[in-house]
Amino acid sequence: MQRVGVNVRDEPILLKEAIRPGAISGLFAVVVMSCAWMLMAFREGDFWRPMKMVAATVLGEDAFLASGFQPLPVILGVVIHLVTAVVLGVFFAWLGGFLPIGAAISWGLIFGLAVWVIMQFGLLPVANPWMAALPAIPFAISHALFGLTLGAYPRFLPEAVHVPQVWQKAA
Repeated sequence: MQRVGVNVRDEPILLKEAIRPGAISGLFAVVVMSCAWMLMAFREGDFWRPMKMVAATVLGEDAFLASGFQPLPVILGVVIHLVTAVVLGVFFAWLGGFLPIGAAISWGLIFGLAVWVIMQFGLLPVANPWMAALPAIPFAISHALFGLTLGAYPRFLPEAVHVPQVWQKAA
C-alpha cells in the first residue's frame, strides 16, 4: 500500500468559506504591513505616526500633529486598519478560491499593489490628503508586503489544514 494525498477542491469558494481564512490572513498581513510602516516611522522619530495618519481620515490633521502615543488617534487608526485588512482579506480569499499557495502569494502581491494604486491615487486624495502626500515608494512597498502575506490564505482553508491521507493498494 502507498499513501496518496487527496486533491484540494478545484471550484469557486463560497463567501462563508472565505471569511475565516480571509480574516486570519488579513490580520497577519496588516500586522506585517504595519510593522514595516511603523519601523520606517520610528527611524523618523514617531513610531505611532502611521496609525495616527490612518486616524486622520476621521479626525483630521489634529490626529497626527502631536508626537508620541496619543490614545484616541492610535487606537482609532489601529481599528480602521484592522477592519480594512479583514474586509480585504475576506474579499481576496473569496476571489482566489482554492488556489495553490504559490499562485495565491503571486496574486496577493498583485492585489496588494492594486490596493495601493486605488488608495494612493483614488481614495486618499479625497478622504485623507495627508496620507496621499506620503512618499509613494515606501507606501507601495508596505502594500506589497501586505499582499504577499495575504496570499497565505490557502494555509487557513480547512482543506489545506486537514488534507486527508488515504491508503491505496499498489498494483
